[in-house]
Amino acid sequence: MKTMEAVNKGISLVLRNAKMIPIIYAINLVLALTVAIPLYSTLAKSTNDKGVREQLRMGFDYTWWSEFYHEAHHIEKTVRPSLTGGFGPLFDNLEILLTGKVRQFGSWILLLGVGYLLLTAFLNGGVIGIYADEKRSFTVSRFFSNSGFYFHHFFALLLTAVLVYFAVYKFLSPAVFGLIDQLSSSWMSQKSVWYLNLFGYVILVLVIIFVNMVFDYAKIIVVAEGKASSWLCIWLAVKFIFKHFLGATGLYFLLAGIALLLVLVFGFLLNSIHPSGIATIILVMLFQQTFMLAKIWARLNFYGGQCVFYTNQPREERRLKKV
Repeated sequence: MKTMEAVNKGISLVLRNAKMIPIIYAINLVLALTVAIPLYSTLAKSTNDKGVREQLRMGFDYTWWSEFYHEAHHIEKTVRPSLTGGFGPLFDNLEILLTGKVRQFGSWILLLGVGYLLLTAFLNGGVIGIYADEKRSFTVSRFFSNSGFYFHHFFALLLTAVLVYFAVYKFLSPAVFGLIDQLSSSWMSQKSVWYLNLFGYVILVLVIIFVNMVFDYAKIIVVAEGKASSWLCIWLAVKFIFKHFLGATGLYFLLAGIALLLVLVFGFLLNSIHPSGIATIILVMLFQQTFMLAKIWARLNFYGGQCVFYTNQPREERRLKKV
């Protein structure tokens, strides 16, 4: 199957089962509200006590934030200003991608992230269960039934993925940049050293993309082939990717390009709005929630496109053995 055909059919598959998007959004919203409500209460109390609410409507008050940050103890400690406006989340995610330093965001965010990963592992079973069997239409009961049925497989894959990412950031990344430091002799220009470090980051990102692809296809193989061993599916995913390397990687980069374009569009839109009143604040909130829906849609495009790409390959080309 051609890459563009997989992209088009994958997006069509996502749109045909678009009812999943508000369900996933609602579940994520409930998780977010468990943090947002107490955080809002704390912020509202602080701004009222300090008398800075009107100043914050006109612009950021660094003095207030500095005092608030030093007095914070729990989830409030994670609040921090962003100098990049609507692109703040993009740069935060990019920083995590390049460094793997998630602990700097605080234990509360780390704990919330663990909960989010578990929730995602649960929901992914429902999503891929729907996409892998195009003959059956979406129903809420079928979605949650698949989520529960495949959760133990996806939980095992999640734990394995965490270990692999840990190895990448703990061992591979230091090895790559340690080698770069050795190659960066004193006679090299600053520009040459910069390009050498950029090359190191490119290698790291490509490795992470490959790992992402492997675990995406491992999930798909678990569902599409009904495999009993989650770890076997990782190996089968590696074999499948190498057998269809250009198609699989081309599909991933195209879908990643669509997702990046969405982020840039919403980032520019959010940067163009300066919330100074109730109307503009509500507008920003609506944009942010629309962005969340778009992010879910973009993530589902990966599973939709990859499911279509995998299931439309001749079975003998998958090189799968009965287990």
